[in-house]
Amino acid sequence: MHRPVRVTAPLMMPVSLTEVKKALRVDSADDEDMLENLIQSAVDHYEGWTGILGICLVEQTWRQTFDRYEQCLHLPLGPVTAVSGVKMLSNAGTETIVETENYSIETDAAGRSSVRFVDGFSVPNDVAQRSAISVEYRAGWPIVDNKPTVPADIRTAIIARVQIGYEQTATDAGQTISNMERALIAKWRRPLL
Repeated sequence: MHRPVRVTAPLMMPVSLTEVKKALRVDSADDEDMLENLIQSAVDHYEGWTGILGICLVEQTWRQTFDRYEQCLHLPLGPVTAVSGVKMLSNAGTETIVETENYSIETDAAGRSSVRFVDGFSVPNDVAQRSAISVEYRAGWPIVDNKPTVPADIRTAIIARVQIGYEQTATDAGQTISNMERALIAKWRRPLL
């Protein structure tokens, strides 16, 4: 399995600048650039391939490439909402689209999703030795009525992380916010395989 590649970024952040300013009681526009950078930094801290949660927050598209065929191919980022397509690469460099009736998405109790090929699916004889199978999929919570549907505890953790950065505090209050942040995101951490 190769490192996943983001194909399409999310259309919006899990929390808005307005929400952060309200939570932090900031009335001025003076620090808006800094707050936007802190929001992006907090989101990057949690999501994606390198984020500590290893999930996607607002829906986005990713591509996962595998070197060999297995009946069940694990998708590393979730929550998976849909598979856009599965392709196989031949030794000659020709891509073939796998018809949707040949696979399905399965999600286990821990929230890990996989593409499972139907019993009897046969792989072409000339499948490539490297990057043989590519899966493009959407992961993250959808945007509904122009608002992200990311769970409230993750959104609160992002705001708390922005507050820590904004106030640049190492006091007891800062430690309290850090402890609260850890408690809010604990259930969303993906188990290590």
